Amino acid sequence: MVDTVARVALDVGAWRGLRLVSPVAGGHRNEVWRGDIAGTPVSVRRSRRSTESLDWELDLIEQLDAADLIVPTVVRSDDGRRHVDRVVVQQWIGGREPSIQHDWRLVADALSRVQRLPVAPTGQRPGCSTVVELTRAGRSVDADLAALPDDVAARVLAVFAEFADAPVTLIHGDPHASNLRILDDGRVGLLDFDESRVDVTWHDLSNLGVQVLDDDTHARAQRLSDAWEAANAWVVEPDYARHRLRRLADI
Repeated sequence: MVDTVARVALDVGAWRGLRLVSPVAGGHRNEVWRGDIAGTPVSVRRSRRSTESLDWELDLIEQLDAADLIVPTVVRSDDGRRHVDRVVVQQWIGGREPSIQHDWRLVADALSRVQRLPVAPTGQRPGCSTVVELTRAGRSVDADLAALPDDVAARVLAVFAEFADAPVTLIHGDPHASNLRILDDGRVGLLDFDESRVDVTWHDLSNLGVQVLDDDTHARAQRLSDAWEAANAWVVEPDYARHRLRRLADI
């Protein structure tokens, strides 16, 4: 029954033998399923991004894989496409979520490897910009500044302006525990690059399970994170966005 309903929602006919097993819990912004191809587990996702933005993401994953990072590489369709109507099939990465300080230090090391990769020739993700470049009518990822009330937009833009001197690199964009895996051999798997882009490096380092920045930088990075999450989630997760905005007011 699950299979039948899922196939109506996600057309996976371009992958022979692909069976949708169960939805993956926890995703707020994309439809993600666990699937199976001839006994091999895969993830199946429908991206909400534009074709150009999704292609950028998949290019990045190929770049990370070539750099020996553990990432969900694409399983191409039978005719060789990386995605079909923005449905993407990727290798399933096992392991467990990080839970102890040692795990999080491994995560920080893996994220630092991402940040050291050259941005060129990939360039900025289509439809994205750094927070410093955002304007009252600007957009990046799910942040639509035009959709914010005037007082909220003014508050977050004032915070973003504080980071003109901050380092800018490739970032994962959403390194929460559910998007990370610690493998049996100690390597780190990085999942879900839906929010990856070129932006202030500290986005990825402000909310890990261990502090990796000095105290002053960490405090600044948390302020950036609260402002960004308020803007990025305002339309798609309004309760969470208001929670992060209240945190910003308390700093």
